[in-house]
Amino acid sequence: MKPTPTEPHPFTLTEVRRMLEGIIPPAMCSVSADGVPHVNYLSHAEYVDPEHIALTFQFFNRSRANVLATGRIALAVDDPYTGAGVVMQLQYQGTQSSGPVFERLRAKLAGIAAHTGMEKVFKLQGADLYKVLEIRRLDNQLAMPGLAPRCDLAAGARVLSQRLADCADLAELLQVTMAGLSRELNITHAILWLLDETQQSLYTMASMGYERSGVGAEMPLADAGLAGVAVREGVPVRIGHMTQAYQYGLSWRQRAQNLGLDAVIQSEIPLPGLEQPRSQLAVPLRARGRSVGALLVESDSEQFFSYDDEDALTLLGAQLAQALAALQADEVAGGTAARPTPLPVQTPTSPTPTTQAPISPPAGPPLRVRHYARDDSVFLDDHYLIKGVAGAILWKLASDAVQTGRNEFTTRELRLAGGSLRLPEVQDNLGVRLLLLERRLADRDAGIAIERSGRGRFRLRLHRPLSLDSVAA
Repeated sequence: MKPTPTEPHPFTLTEVRRMLEGIIPPAMCSVSADGVPHVNYLSHAEYVDPEHIALTFQFFNRSRANVLATGRIALAVDDPYTGAGVVMQLQYQGTQSSGPVFERLRAKLAGIAAHTGMEKVFKLQGADLYKVLEIRRLDNQLAMPGLAPRCDLAAGARVLSQRLADCADLAELLQVTMAGLSRELNITHAILWLLDETQQSLYTMASMGYERSGVGAEMPLADAGLAGVAVREGVPVRIGHMTQAYQYGLSWRQRAQNLGLDAVIQSEIPLPGLEQPRSQLAVPLRARGRSVGALLVESDSEQFFSYDDEDALTLLGAQLAQALAALQADEVAGGTAARPTPLPVQTPTSPTPTTQAPISPPAGPPLRVRHYARDDSVFLDDHYLIKGVAGAILWKLASDAVQTGRNEFTTRELRLAGGSLRLPEVQDNLGVRLLLLERRLADRDAGIAIERSGRGRFRLRLHRPLSLDSVAA
């Protein structure tokens, strides 16, 4: 007896979204108002949510006219890993020429264009939004097994989330984040960018997998590639092919070199990052309805990150942003009851528990600390260290140490001096700036350091006497 054929199994959009990457271009079939079909190929499609996808509007051609006339198309997409294919019935909802969906689609299109040598041809005019009415398999006999991921992303994200929840301070939070990305999610290169709302720039707070940490490196938000788009639009953005259009390597240092501005070059920290990344994913760090930074991960392999990576890192990014805000508030609150006290600059180690050596100032050649009031940039022995709020903090602490002999301070004290430190009225990130300064000083190892001495309390540790030099604006 001949078996009765079964109907093709319907799929959900989430089940087939990996087919939308553009590795195999999707085929789009539209029909004119008088019933004449037309088929052409698209660069890729973009998953929006479980019921919608977005398609690129690049050219005003026959397909575009058909879509506007009938509002319906069929889209055939294939799985490059299994050979299985599905056909989607779509209903046109409208076109967006700005916003999160448009920016995500434009970023991916730029990557595909660069990969195929079509940068001058592929120019996105809009993102056409479609509702998915039905998804059915093209070949009833062809199975569609799942692609084995590089790791269990859901389980890894769960473990990392638990560890983030247990972090007691900002330094531990950043260390756990970077270590967890490597150990639990098999990600080898990552940069945590935080937003400076006053300057409209991003600065590096932590990184992993690079020759230089780049802590303190800055770049304008408008030139920050995928990280800038993620912060500005508040959505994850991913590219599977290298593209110059979204590279973040064009720093202020490179711009200054092009213009011959040596003074600017001296006050820049080299940006971390792969020279030629093949895959990048940036997710926003969102807390209380606003983006406070972005987590950028990258790889030298094409199509390394997937929609599942987007989901996992977006959730972790939101938790990381909330933890940053909570731990910062906790550190600031911890300093409200503490009062700074005059302490010796440094006490040598006692020879025995019962014999205390006399207190003496640090020996060695003086460390020259030069401060420029124009932008609060600070140089140590003519080498650039930091600028902005962190630079202003260091100058205040160094000045107090030289003038009064004090080397302990609290976050409350710094907040009360907010005017002189140019702390912004909103989102001042004092705790983060202190941690940034602490890390920059540790990287330089020039004879001056900041260490924590209690909740909300810090100590300026000097290994060389200071020579202060202030340059007016």
